[in-house]
Amino acid sequence: MNRKSSRKQPQQARSKATVTAVLDAMIRILDREGPDAATTTRVAEVAGISIGTLYQYFSHRDAILDALQDREFERAMEFMQRVLGKAADGLGEEVAREVIRGLLSLYAEAPGLHRVLALEGLRVTPAHRVHAFDMRVIGVVRSFLSVSNLPIRRKNLDAAAFVIFQSVRASMLARMLESPPGLDDETLTHELTDMVLRYLVDETATLPARVSSVGDADASVEGESAKKRARQTARR
Repeated sequence: MNRKSSRKQPQQARSKATVTAVLDAMIRILDREGPDAATTTRVAEVAGISIGTLYQYFSHRDAILDALQDREFERAMEFMQRVLGKAADGLGEEVAREVIRGLLSLYAEAPGLHRVLALEGLRVTPAHRVHAFDMRVIGVVRSFLSVSNLPIRRKNLDAAAFVIFQSVRASMLARMLESPPGLDDETLTHELTDMVLRYLVDETATLPARVSSVGDADASVEGESAKKRARQTARR
């Protein structure tokens, strides 16, 4: 077992409840008191358990963060599969906005945790597990692109899925860490949606249909005008 993983795997409902209490306590401390306060002693205190009980499941602070990283991976994965799995026929802008807003919501639920994971994630979680998560998400994005009805302009879908995921995630993490002025959630959502659509979607592919519609409308108006003139001539 990896040194940073939990010591004792919870099997019974009570044990699972204890582990959940520890993880939730860590999140509360990181959000309210900051990373320096997140010691195992403080976590046990907030969780309402003894330090000995905590050490039955987690050998040290990093083991708790590692477990939280896994939990956040699974939450993000479940969200991406749920949204993109049913979005093949959706409008590009609506799908992009839903994904971006959903990911921002995940960060917003535990901002203190995600700041720590952004800075310490590769230290507390082995690189191969982080890479495996990235590849799973990228695979979901690629699957969506391969079945989407959108006029995708990128030929290499593997590269496109990688670029989209990493660009969006990097922008979200940088915003979270740096808090730049004038960049709230709605603004970031708008900017990232625009970036994704311009990168992915061939906007010109829909132009002929719009031109045709305008032409049809003009022809219809002209036809009605001709009929009206004919009726007026007949009355004379």
